[in-house]
Parts: sequence; structure tokens; C-alpha cells
Amino acid sequence: MGLVLGAAFVLSALVCARTGVVAWRRRSSTPAATVLAATMLALVHWSGCAALVQLSGDPAVQRLAVHGSLLGVWGAVTGLFLVCRTVVDPHHRPRPLVRAVLLGVPLALLASMAATAIVGGGDAWFTALGPREGRFVAEFGALFWVHTAYCYGLMSVALAGLVRSWARASPVFRPQLGTLLLGAVPPVVGNLLVLAAPDLVGRQDLTPLFFAVTGLIDARAVLRQGLLRVVPVARDVVVDTIADAVLVVDARGRVVDANPAAHELARRVRPDLDADLVGLAADRVLGPEQLGDLPGGSSRRTVEALPGVHLDVRTTLVSDRRGRSLGRVVVVRDVSEAVGATTRLRAQLAEIDRLRAQLAEESVRDPLTGLHNRRFLDGALAAALREARDTGRPVALLVVDVDHFKRVNDTHGHPVGDAVLVAVADALRASARPGDALARFGGEEFVLVLPATPERAARERAEDLRRRCAALAVPAGPTAGPTAGPTAGPTAGPGRAVRPTVSVGVAVHDGPTGGPGAAGALLAAADRALYEAKAAGRDRVRVAEAVAPAP
Repeated sequence: MGLVLGAAFVLSALVCARTGVVAWRRRSSTPAATVLAATMLALVHWSGCAALVQLSGDPAVQRLAVHGSLLGVWGAVTGLFLVCRTVVDPHHRPRPLVRAVLLGVPLALLASMAATAIVGGGDAWFTALGPREGRFVAEFGALFWVHTAYCYGLMSVALAGLVRSWARASPVFRPQLGTLLLGAVPPVVGNLLVLAAPDLVGRQDLTPLFFAVTGLIDARAVLRQGLLRVVPVARDVVVDTIADAVLVVDARGRVVDANPAAHELARRVRPDLDADLVGLAADRVLGPEQLGDLPGGSSRRTVEALPGVHLDVRTTLVSDRRGRSLGRVVVVRDVSEAVGATTRLRAQLAEIDRLRAQLAEESVRDPLTGLHNRRFLDGALAAALREARDTGRPVALLVVDVDHFKRVNDTHGHPVGDAVLVAVADALRASARPGDALARFGGEEFVLVLPATPERAARERAEDLRRRCAALAVPAGPTAGPTAGPTAGPTAGPGRAVRPTVSVGVAVHDGPTGGPGAAGALLAAADRALYEAKAAGRDRVRVAEAVAPAP
């Protein structure tokens, strides 16, 4: 039996040594690897002492090995405590009081063992220590039980921290913490069995073997599952220091992690929330319209959390290797300034478009009368002729000229002449119907394009225009020339009003076809009719013969 147990302890020491070497080589990838390597070294010492007890036949060597194993016990328990704390918090450093306790225990062990006569029959650690019925048996003393209570207290603190961290952690980190919790089971159960029922194990301390199993389990958690954290420092440097708010949401829709920027943003847009976002429902923090449904795909949207506060919310689905949804990472950026700049830019572009349209409109407007000018008329007449070609309906053109306009300017001055033009333009505008095109053609001449208007209707419209203009009375100051008489035209004496008249030439384009020269032919015909009206005595309407389609 002793040979078998000795071989098992030797194998345990070799496995722990190998694991410790691997952990030491991985110390740059995870902070817990260094502590794990030290823990494996303590287990090598403990297993080696246990092997000496089983394989050596010298009672003095066996007693020395038993006392020496206490340092391995202390190192293994302290190491596992530090492994758990370092995994939970990669930046964990024991407080001065804790360091004093952790270092004070081995010093006390050394002092007590130095004061004990190792070769004697008993001491404060072991009331009996030596061969009995072919086996080396140890009976525990007071210091042993004090040290055992200390070790269980240390393990309890470590396990309590693991449980709290597991409850708060996201599914990404829970497997590692769960593995560490599982690793605590073998030594606790095994040691309780050794202490409570020593006869079941032949009064042999098998605890080093159980701790070796724990060391292997913890090595997997630290060296394999710990890689899920990538480099813990990166989380602090990148996630905690970026300006974007980052929240980790589990599959149940609960916030399991949030960086400082997320807490700061939450205080701005959700002042009613608790100070700590972890554990809250994500839709309370972000709003259901921003978070979306879980599980689901990734998304990106811009929302207005408060008046003037715009947030760019990007959610990314997190899955395990089997495709099972673990939750989401939500990144929120305050884009209020960018949205405001975009809004201002759009307003500026709209203003530019408005000014451009205004400029374009002014370029085809006569500044005096407000009517369109000849540039506009050319396009309007061409469009009317195209419509006539497509529909087969006629187009009428009216050329209106103010009679004796030069005499008005010479007698009353240009301001009165301008007033006459404005009055005539207003009269023409009032008579225009939707679809008509009215323009000042130049000087005292106006043109009116009447789409879909036959000759008879065009004559009636022209007569209506002539009567409207004849009814005008434009106030005039003292005359600059001789007093107007019966034949003086549309002028009057001092304090009188100018009563302008107009002559109108009408031309109608008949036929569904028309070439490039149709507009010029129509204008020329209406102009000839205008001269006929003036030659006939003015203040009258003349209609030109039907204008044939231009080739």
C-alpha cells in the first residue's frame, strides 16, 4: 500500500511540475499564470513530502517530511486563493494586512517547527507521529487544527468571491469562473473525508492528490478558458477609456457590463436609473426601440434620446462556437454635434437652392413690372407650340403696345411713364388665366401666350385687355410740355391723370405641326397685326390671318 501511494504522490509531483512549467511560460498571456506556477511549485513540494513519508523507511525522515509538508499546504492554499482573486480581478494586489497574514503564517510555521523536537514523540502540531502497525500514522495537535481552520477560511473567502463574480459575469466569462468553482470541490471533499473518517483512507493523508486534481482544473481555467479575456489589460485600456458607451447585454436582456462612458451617458439621458447599470434590464437603459429584440441580428440606428441629443446605437450579436446566442454588445456614440452640423448643412443647402431658384426666377423677370421677360417668353412659347403639335389645339399670341408712350415720358417724365407700364402690366396680369404666359417683350410692348385658344376666343380676350387698360387712370404731376388737348394722346394737364390706351395684335397658330420657325412666324404675324391696329387709329384690336405651320 505504501509503495502504491508513494508512486501516486511521485506522479502527482511530476504532473504538477510539468503544469507549473507550462504556466510559467504562459505568464505573459494572463496575469493568473504566474500565481498558478507558484501554486504548482507548492503542490510539487507537498506531493514530494507525502512521497517521502510513504517510500522512506526512516522514521526521522518521515517526521521531517510531515512537518515540511505543512509549507506545501500553506503554499497550495494561499496560491489557489490568489489564483481565484487574480482571475476575478487581473489587477488584484493583496492589501498590506492581507499580505501580513499570508506571510505571517509560514513564518509562524517555521518558528514552531524550529522549536519542536522533530525526533520526539509528539509536539503542538501532532500529538503522535510515527510508525504504527506497519504504517506511518499522524495524530493531529492543536496547531494543526488552527492551521486547518485558517486554510478553510482562506478558501471560503476565495470561493465567495468566485460565486459573486459568477453571478454578475456575462455568459462569456462564466465558464472560466465555473471551472474554478468546480476545482474547489475535490480538495474540500477529500480533506473532509481524511479528517472526519480517517479509517476509510487507512489514516493516510491523500489531500495532496486532491489538490493536484484541483491544480489541473485551475490550470485549464487559467490557461485555456482565460484566453477568452484576450488580454485583460486591453479591456481596461480600450473599453474603459474610449469615449463611446459600451454595454454588454446577456441573452436575457440584462446589462452585465458597462464602461465608464456608458454610466456617464446614462446619467445624462436616464437620470432616474440606479448609479450601477449592471443587472438592470437593457431596455430600461437604452429603450426597446434602440436595443431591438433579443436574440436577433446586428443593427445600427440613430435615435433622439432627448431633444437635441442624438445617439448612434450599434448592436452586435455575440454567439458561441455552436452559434448559440450569448447576448449583445451595444456601442452608443453621442452624434448630436454631427447631426446638428448635418441639419445646419441641409438648411444651408436648402437656402442655397432657394436663392438659386430666386436668382433663376429673377433672371427671367422684368424688375419694373414683375412680369416675365423675353427669355422666359421664348421658352413658354416653344412649350405651347409643342403642346399644340401634340394635341392639335391652336395657340394664340397677343402683342400689346401702349399708345403714345414716348409722349407720356416726354410730357410727365420717366417716373410717370414707369407707373403707366406698371399699371398696364397689372391689368394684363389680372386678366391672365392659369396656363397663360405673360411677359414684357421690351419697352412698352407686352406679349401674352394663350394655349388652346382659337381665334374667336383670342379676339375676345384681346378686347377685354384693351378695355381694362382704357379704364386705367395713372396719377401724373405737372406736365413738362404743352398742355394736352383733345389730340394730345394719353396725357392731361397739371393735377390730372394719365389714361393710357393700348393697341393689340392677335395671331393664331393653327395645325398640329410646327417646325423650328413656328415661334418666329407667329410673333411676326402678331406684330404685323399690331401695326395694323396702330395705323387704324390705335386703341383697337387687329387679328392676323391664320398662321400656317412652319416647315
